[in-house]
Amino acid sequence: MAQRQPAITALPQAPVSPRFSGLGGAAVAMIGHAGSVFTNPAGIAPVRIMSLEGAYARLTDSSSYFMGAAAVRLGPASLGGGVRYLRFDAGRAMHDNLESVASLVTRVKGVALGLSANYFAVEDSAGAVTRTLTSDVAVTVYVFDIAALAYTAQNIGRAGFGGAVLPLPSTMSVGFSLNLIDTYSNGRLLATVERQWIEGDGRTLFGIEGGAVFYGVGVVARVGMGGRMDDSPFTRLGWGGTLVLGRAALDYAYLERRLEGPLHLFGLRLTP
Repeated sequence: MAQRQPAITALPQAPVSPRFSGLGGAAVAMIGHAGSVFTNPAGIAPVRIMSLEGAYARLTDSSSYFMGAAAVRLGPASLGGGVRYLRFDAGRAMHDNLESVASLVTRVKGVALGLSANYFAVEDSAGAVTRTLTSDVAVTVYVFDIAALAYTAQNIGRAGFGGAVLPLPSTMSVGFSLNLIDTYSNGRLLATVERQWIEGDGRTLFGIEGGAVFYGVGVVARVGMGGRMDDSPFTRLGWGGTLVLGRAALDYAYLERRLEGPLHLFGLRLTP
């Protein structure tokens, strides 16, 4: 009898949100919104009251991706959580991919410390489910919404349920972001750079976004690029944009997949 292949999850390589994807994946220093719980738990520290974020992409006619996240500030601490779900076509070896995360952040002036617990579950085409629990830690130094320097270590320790453990990559990232124009003006111009080490293999990511906002309404465009792992399904370049509508932002990103054509990712951010 043939042995069942070990379960894997595609979520570590899946795009988190349109904004992160449009910046080439440079996400660790892009803080202040709920989606940061997946890339940098300390990134929700600048949230003043609450942040809500969601994203959706259709991979093929019957494969789809969904992300939802929320963050809230409670005095000196912040709480965040989110879910990512990736469902492939029937008949593939991988079927359902789920990630859920819960984050706790504390801050001292402009320094934030974050800790996350991450739960991954993968169901294969035979209905077998493999579950794994990991953790992330992060430190972020930020100056209001002007600049941020962030460090995060992801998938620290892995605990399986029932013995099997998903092969989640250990990742360390250092990133820096800087608003080159005063965010209280009508112009928008931000640049970010990030260095990642995935299982010891390093890569550098760059991203820039710019636009204009008048009376709370405007458009921001972004582009990013950087190294990709050999087994990544995406090419080096990503781009996208945002329609700003007051406290809401409608996001879009375009990514090119090596074997399956373009991926269009749509998202919504709310900051009540």
